Amino acid sequence: MAQAGGREATGSARGRLAGLAPAPPQQPGRLRTNQFSPGPWRRLWLRLSEARLGSAGRIGAAIERERQTGGLFHLVAVLFALGILAYFAAPAEPVLVVVAASAAGAGLMAWRQQHHGVAHAVLIAASVCLAGMSAAQVRVQLTDTPVIAREMTARVTGLVIRVDANARGAPRYLIRPESIAGIEAAELPRRLRLSSTSRQQHIVAGDRIAGRARIMPISGPAYPGGYDFAFFARFDGLGGTGFFYGAPAKREGPAGAAPAERAAIALNRLRKALAERIRAGLAGEPGDIAVALITGDRSGIDEATSESLRRSGLAHVLAISGLHMALVALTVIGVMRWLLAWLPAVALRYPVRKWAAGAGLAAATAYLVISGASVATQRAWIMIAVMLAAMLADRRAVTIRNVAVAALIILALAPESLLEPGFQMSFAAAAALVAAYEAWTRRGGRRRADRSGRQPSAPARLAATVSAYFGALLFTSLVAGLATALFAAWHFHRVAPLGLAANALAMPIVSLVVMPTALVSTLAMPYGLERLPLALLGWGIERMMAISDWVNSFGVAGVTGAQSAAFLAAGAAGLAVLTLMRSRLRLIGLAPLAALPLLAGAGPPPDLLVSQDGRAIAVADAAGRLVLLYPRRNRFVSDIWLRAWSGGAAGDRSVVASGCGRDWCAARLRTGLRLEVVYAPRLLSQACASADILVAPRLRWVRCGARTPKLVLKRGDFESHGSHAVWLEEAAGPAPGPAEAAIRVRSAIPAGSRPWHARATDANDDTPPSDPGRRADPAGDQ
Repeated sequence: MAQAGGREATGSARGRLAGLAPAPPQQPGRLRTNQFSPGPWRRLWLRLSEARLGSAGRIGAAIERERQTGGLFHLVAVLFALGILAYFAAPAEPVLVVVAASAAGAGLMAWRQQHHGVAHAVLIAASVCLAGMSAAQVRVQLTDTPVIAREMTARVTGLVIRVDANARGAPRYLIRPESIAGIEAAELPRRLRLSSTSRQQHIVAGDRIAGRARIMPISGPAYPGGYDFAFFARFDGLGGTGFFYGAPAKREGPAGAAPAERAAIALNRLRKALAERIRAGLAGEPGDIAVALITGDRSGIDEATSESLRRSGLAHVLAISGLHMALVALTVIGVMRWLLAWLPAVALRYPVRKWAAGAGLAAATAYLVISGASVATQRAWIMIAVMLAAMLADRRAVTIRNVAVAALIILALAPESLLEPGFQMSFAAAAALVAAYEAWTRRGGRRRADRSGRQPSAPARLAATVSAYFGALLFTSLVAGLATALFAAWHFHRVAPLGLAANALAMPIVSLVVMPTALVSTLAMPYGLERLPLALLGWGIERMMAISDWVNSFGVAGVTGAQSAAFLAAGAAGLAVLTLMRSRLRLIGLAPLAALPLLAGAGPPPDLLVSQDGRAIAVADAAGRLVLLYPRRNRFVSDIWLRAWSGGAAGDRSVVASGCGRDWCAARLRTGLRLEVVYAPRLLSQACASADILVAPRLRWVRCGARTPKLVLKRGDFESHGSHAVWLEEAAGPAPGPAEAAIRVRSAIPAGSRPWHARATDANDDTPPSDPGRRADPAGDQ
């Protein structure tokens, strides 16, 4: 019994072991019925699951690399900027206490979390975005100032803060008004900019002046969605502009200037003295450009010169930016290190590199003060100061992190800078250049390691140095040009197709001759020895202008037309991801950049455009080209319209209009509707009887009889809502629908309660303006 049980147990064990043994190989052509064989759909699902898990692993590894290398910190500036953009785009004013408390609460919750997962990242992003909204709202409240809401003629008394020249060369004064007839002291704007027709009277910063002046509000956008001049002037404290009737008179008595005003007056007197010394040693166009490069005063440069530089892609030379700050600082750093190298006892014992960096920072600060410390110059100084501070702290100066830190500082101090073309183009170029040079340096380091055993000859080293300099120059021009072209097309409706060639030829002269001699000229002025360096400076400027004119002689205009908001958003997002990320995640930025050709353009042009002052009026002809009814009026605004929708050239006025005079004009729109423009009240009744669309920019009350035009735009509409654009939608069927549905109107200043949209009502106008998006009600206009 026991033996039988043992044999039975042994047999069962052997059976189990036999079950674990591998199956014998099958004969070819024979298939076991119990073998697992997934079908095609299951195999596809398994492969997709494997790919998904592999992709998730690779994405996780890339995110971890971004975290370890500090790449995620670069996104802090982007999130802060998104918060600023959300505030300015909000349809109503947020509650500051709630926004700030939400930012603090989200940040506190993120700080208390122990696991840094998705929720932690979301809380940090929300906190930074809400902090950006709070910073923008605080900035708006701190810069709140009364503005001139209606054109008026009044006697003005004020303190002159700065003196320059307008486009016609007449003196222009920045005034802190002390009194304006008809305006209470509490409602006085902080600053006014008034021109004078008299060039004989000698008025300098610090004088008190008085005179009868025509004062106007700052113009809003030239068209709906365009650059808002009044919005940015508000942050500078500028509440109005205009001109004196005749020459203003000097007033005696104490100026009563605040300490900040006294400092500004002293600075402007210094800049004025520098400009006079420069023009005394360098006359003509080179002298005006030299004044712009050294003192930041571009008022002496005529429009032809500015247009030549814009078309060739060299206009950035006139605006004191990071390029100028870097050239001045690097010149001082190079000279300091060269001088200290002659003192071995000092160079070998002390940190002369930091000393040179400190001297470069001091030179950049002095340049900031001399150039007037404008917002754009302050932005450039902050960028160079962050990089030089990194050198002083024994860190790399040129890194994406420093670019992000500089952007964050500027946005915290002046959130409105996010919407300025200068900020966008400066940081787009800086981020693209730093990212490109980091990649180039890594690749160049690998090549140098491969040939480290070879020792080139002296001629070969010289040739390599020269070729590397010009190669770097071409590479810089190409990268910066591509990075800024997006914003140039959006803001200015044109790019510089030959900008690469112009910069490649001109920038060696600017960096090796123009800026160093400008620095030497300034340093030599106290000794009276500036004539020779000024002569060299003039020679460099003449060569630069010759290159600009030669490039423009090819006749390539580069007008792009207006672009959609989606075009700008996609390009900015792609550029940010491509330059700020360090891992392969940056390749995601190529997707929105590749979609730019599909997003280019802003649709058909408006059938009617009217400027805020009612002087410039344009209609679209049958071919879609804009026709100016008054070509000589408000050329600044009409030129913007032509670049945006008409390729820079106007159509033939005789095709759509005839007999346009000073007080009246009639035109036939492409849909057959009749447009009449009336400036004189005596012609109003005739226009009401025959016009389908009536524009009366100077008439506050419009009364039509039995026949009412389909659309009426009058003075109150333009004063409250700025420029207007009208699109006419043709009916699909033979019988058109209601006239109101066929007319679409957009105004440049939307109705809302935001602080920068506030407009005071005229004391003589006790009726609200007609809704510009609806048919005007004659009964409501009374």
